[in-house]
Amino acid sequence: MIYNKIMKLKKYLFLISILFLVLSLTHLLYLFLYNDSKLVPIKWGTISEWLIWSFPSLNPLKTSNWNNKYITHLLYRSLLKYDSKENKIISDLANCDINNLKDVECYLKDNIYWSDWNPITTEDVISTYNLIKNSWVNKVSSSLLENTTIKKNNNTIIFKNTKSDVNFLNIFFQPILAKSIVDNLWNDTIFGDFPTHDQLYSWNFVLTNISSDSTLGITKLFLTKNKYNNIWNIDKLIIKLFPNTNNLLQNKEVVNIFNDSNNIIWQSIPRLKSHKYILPQFVSLFINMDNINNINLRNYILNKINRQNLIQLLWENNYQEVKNPYFTDTNIDNSIKNKNFEQIMESIWYIKKSKIISNYLPSKKIYSEESNIKKEDVKIPSNIKIDDYQKDSKYILSPSFVDKYNFITKDDILLQWIAWKWVDAVYINDYKLNNYKKNNSKFYYRLKESYKTIKPWVNKYKIIFEENWKKVLKEEIFFIYEKDKKSLEKEKNKFIKSLYIEDIKSKEQKKENTIKVTIDKSKLEKLSNLDEQFYYNKKLEKYTINLYYISTEKSLEDTALFIKNSLIEIGINVELFPITVSNLSKILLNKTQYDLLLTWVNLGYFKYNIFPYFHSSQVKNWYNFSNIKKTSLDILLEDLKSETKSENDIKKIELKINQILKKEQIIKTLYTPKINLLIDRNIKNVSIPPELTNKDERSEIYNTLYIKEEKIIKFWNKWFFDFIKFLINKINA
Repeated sequence: MIYNKIMKLKKYLFLISILFLVLSLTHLLYLFLYNDSKLVPIKWGTISEWLIWSFPSLNPLKTSNWNNKYITHLLYRSLLKYDSKENKIISDLANCDINNLKDVECYLKDNIYWSDWNPITTEDVISTYNLIKNSWVNKVSSSLLENTTIKKNNNTIIFKNTKSDVNFLNIFFQPILAKSIVDNLWNDTIFGDFPTHDQLYSWNFVLTNISSDSTLGITKLFLTKNKYNNIWNIDKLIIKLFPNTNNLLQNKEVVNIFNDSNNIIWQSIPRLKSHKYILPQFVSLFINMDNINNINLRNYILNKINRQNLIQLLWENNYQEVKNPYFTDTNIDNSIKNKNFEQIMESIWYIKKSKIISNYLPSKKIYSEESNIKKEDVKIPSNIKIDDYQKDSKYILSPSFVDKYNFITKDDILLQWIAWKWVDAVYINDYKLNNYKKNNSKFYYRLKESYKTIKPWVNKYKIIFEENWKKVLKEEIFFIYEKDKKSLEKEKNKFIKSLYIEDIKSKEQKKENTIKVTIDKSKLEKLSNLDEQFYYNKKLEKYTINLYYISTEKSLEDTALFIKNSLIEIGINVELFPITVSNLSKILLNKTQYDLLLTWVNLGYFKYNIFPYFHSSQVKNWYNFSNIKKTSLDILLEDLKSETKSENDIKKIELKINQILKKEQIIKTLYTPKINLLIDRNIKNVSIPPELTNKDERSEIYNTLYIKEEKIIKFWNKWFFDFIKFLINKINA
């Protein structure tokens, strides 16, 4: 019986061993066969991208918004294009020699075709540029081409320009149209919407169909991969146009790709992964130096605006700080030269209320000159006690019974305070309590001699709350500290005497004011209504700065309010004036309107070219917002844009320009948004640079991405002896 059980057990063990051997061999064979296999994308599938937008004009000629430019970028090619990964201009339809900006020669590539398989010719290129030059459909491109001659030489095109300006290279990013299309365009079409049928396209997609979905309230553009496009792995792209945000949010669960520049659905759909990128544009604050000509005041204003705190307020995950106009690490913020702000304001003839009153009321001077009260001559009446001057602390929670004046012989006292309403920060004198967190109701401060928070004799503590970026004095308390009780009693008597004397002085001063001074009641009433926080001139006009800001986005409104509150802290009143982009050009005709200007700066393809914003020639009616006129700066700006330079040469000039801007204190660069390109996690091989020169360049993601993939197995060299070698290599590895 036992023997049979043992044999049965052996049989089971043998079968288990055989099963384990089979599974092991199967696993090893799998590893052997798939050892050098690779995943290959399948050229197949449809992807949908969503836009909040009205129907596009599809006109590649005229200046248009980002989304129209993006779609035309999917359909048309240009002579050159910008490679954001390499940060340089590369060829597209042509190879161009751009070393001499006055004489650019372009050679068309071979094997470049329209969507009907006819070759793209020099005639197509020249007819496109002549149309732009003669029609002025695109004012920027037309002005660049105005003094340009375009000639054909065999298979090359020569552009001769009258001046050397790096901006001239922008014309080579112009989408090219077929001559047959150009010759048949009506005037209304040139300046309006392009036809959506019978068009020739040169890029990776062809617009094949347009339909509307009444149930979703959207328009769909169907783009099919161009016939000669063997690079892209997807076959179709459907662009869905939603008329508004609410319409999109109702259907957001099925989105594949969405450029969420306004953070509408960011992080709300786990299926979508965020790929962040920035553009060569940033928000900046410009000081009009004609209106604020005191450099110390400009320095103080710009220093008061804390860039890091602003970005945290806006949401730091979606914004990147910009330290200078070139996006480099050089910081053009300058340390404060004159830290006495009241002195700075006095130099421009503005003073505070208290000083105005002291100047206006001579009684204070009379009293200070005639008063002969001396401490040693004063005797404290027997009925005068410290309790006559005491007040209970409004904010102390522990230890209990803390008064305005406290007399102690031992240190190491933990004061626990309670705030009756939420505050941003708490200060004891000039020290900010680091252990206090915003919106906490309690905060602590330890009085200890070794901490240097208390010293022998009189210690005065100002309790200051910061509310909405404004510091407010809430309370003053005193701790008179002496280790010896007898010494403390003597000091207490001295302290009571000093309080008594101050009381006598105050009463005599009121008496002097009443007897010796005849006051203009109306003016005194006007003086009493002044705010001690701000500065006033002789006419009692408050020093006020006009801040104009582009109000296209909430982040800009929040930034303007942050700047206003920051400057109010130092006693500068700020009036906010929201404007639109179209209003900006009108305001620049009369630059005396604004003291500060908060606006976008878009640097385009050549972000080192900040010529329009700081050159003297741009002061009148143009984009030199600060009205700076400086010859040394002009020379550097002209040199930077006059010809194509090496990266090292550009950096050297940029550094010199930043040094001038730092010295002049006319600009505070703030931030640039991190744009969230949301892409379905099921879409593979997404590659996007951290910085793009234009939003339309995000179309480059389609070069690499795909939906499905397959595993390719190499079956050669897969014989028995190869398997033995594979096992030996694995054992020895």
